[in-house]
Amino acid sequence: MITVTIYSDENRKSYGFEISGHALSDVYGRDLVCAGASAIAFGTVNAIHHITGIQPQIEQGAEGGYLSVNLPTDLDAKTDDKLQVILNTMVTQFYTMTASYSDYIELKYKMV
Repeated sequence: MITVTIYSDENRKSYGFEISGHALSDVYGRDLVCAGASAIAFGTVNAIHHITGIQPQIEQGAEGGYLSVNLPTDLDAKTDDKLQVILNTMVTQFYTMTASYSDYIELKYKMV
């Protein structure tokens, strides 16, 4: 199962996420849940850098199945607003996936 953990503060603003595990919803190369989760995650990382100029701190597993993205919390209001829109879009996409594929992907939140 893929676990997506969103790191949020007390104001429900997100400043990072972690994705771990494998969906195993089909054979390697045909796993649409894995492909969808990967597309959402890497699209989000690319959008963060492209739209806000923030260079996320990224940690990846050598064999796949793990991505950790940490973001700064000391941003000006305009940059933070853009970041939150990107992250909220990502969360909405993952939420949509979990609604259809809950046997293969779950969404969690962790307060930081």
